[in-house]
Amino acid sequence: MDDIREYSPIEVKSRNKSLNVTVLISMAVCLIILIISWFYYQDIHFDDDFYKHYLMTKFAWSHHSLFIDIWGRPIVTALLAPVAPLGIIPTKLLIIILTLLCSFLTFKTAQILNLKYAEYIIPFVVCQPCFFISAKPITEMVFALLLIICLLYFLRKKYLISAVICSFLPMARPEGFFVLIFWLVLLISKRKYKILPLLGTGIVIWNLLGYFQSSDVLWLYHNFPWLGKLGFYGSGSIFYYVLLFPFITGILLPFFLIGLVYLTVKRNFLFTGIFIYFFILHTILWKFGLFRSAGYARYFVCVAPIIAIIALDGYGLIGKLLKLKKSVIIVFIVLFIISSPLVSSVIQPSQLASEHKLIKTAYQYYKQNQIYDRPLICASDYFYYLAGYDCFNKEQFPSPSFENVRKYAQNSVIIWDSKFFAKEYNVTSQTIYGLGYKKVASFNTENPAYSVIIFISQ
Repeated sequence: MDDIREYSPIEVKSRNKSLNVTVLISMAVCLIILIISWFYYQDIHFDDDFYKHYLMTKFAWSHHSLFIDIWGRPIVTALLAPVAPLGIIPTKLLIIILTLLCSFLTFKTAQILNLKYAEYIIPFVVCQPCFFISAKPITEMVFALLLIICLLYFLRKKYLISAVICSFLPMARPEGFFVLIFWLVLLISKRKYKILPLLGTGIVIWNLLGYFQSSDVLWLYHNFPWLGKLGFYGSGSIFYYVLLFPFITGILLPFFLIGLVYLTVKRNFLFTGIFIYFFILHTILWKFGLFRSAGYARYFVCVAPIIAIIALDGYGLIGKLLKLKKSVIIVFIVLFIISSPLVSSVIQPSQLASEHKLIKTAYQYYKQNQIYDRPLICASDYFYYLAGYDCFNKEQFPSPSFENVRKYAQNSVIIWDSKFFAKEYNVTSQTIYGLGYKKVASFNTENPAYSVIIFISQ
């Protein structure tokens, strides 16, 4: 991060004009990239989380409790709810806008840090492989947006505003609870002791809203969904994210590592500290199966702006040492843009996974045979997304529990699958047979093994 130098008024005007043009071009190029990515991945998933979040934001106006739902992330729901009822296309367009806003604020942060090549940082954010395919209602991108706003105010020494905004991070992602601890340390290091209680603002408001809904004074704690069974989605090696990291950063990796070492040696710990803290956090969560961690690469979209800033600083150092011309970074960005889809295709295949193909086939059968005259019990959010059903209307769409399968045994349709219905709700196909249901269709795949069965009550 360069030392500040004085510019003459003419130099400032000329420099700002050139900088603004570069930023506008970068924003336009990234907008095109995101729209292309959106069309290319328009029916692709990471997992059912995407569809669950979309359905929650779509139907929040009919079920107001969804606005404060802990799993649904209230900040995400509040941002997307105004457009989600209009369909998936307006929702994705809003997320593209928020993505560009996040990258622009990263640029403003790079300016404050006086980073060389700050005007080129926007593609450093948007074209990271995981960020590249984030034009869907995911919580990580919203978290990244809030985090860079926190940092922007912190760097401007507006510590009070930074603390209040930080307090709402848990309402975007569960990592926010841990970031609050980091921010607590930051504020203590600045001796801003009077501001410390403000870090609880978001949690207090959230719990208060839950109290008004349920009369439970400890609503947030009693409804916290990430406690309980360890290794719910598995666990892995302590080196898991080390091996995965090249797919997270793409060809930014060498510059990121140089920047990380350089900033650490300079004792500039704000950005390196956040990243290392976040990296260690997810390594521990995945190693021990805590907080229902699933080991996704996309978790690092949360710190994509941090990765971009550190990598750009690393590139600036190399550029200074080798006396590289400005045209070289343009060539690098072009290579980064070209390579990111290739890297992201490893993380995100360009076709539907076999399980979603079967769900889609089951939905088509359900639709063609018009078996709509009875309650539907299904555990797949992708099925509800395809059907456009309000799965939060529990009279028409009961939760896929054993109790409901037994309760509605005289009048219901069940879309059973071997992943969600069987593993998350512990209801096997044999259990459904035993309750007197009749199988009307089944769909199977062997690699990986997955089954979908449509049952109707007799």
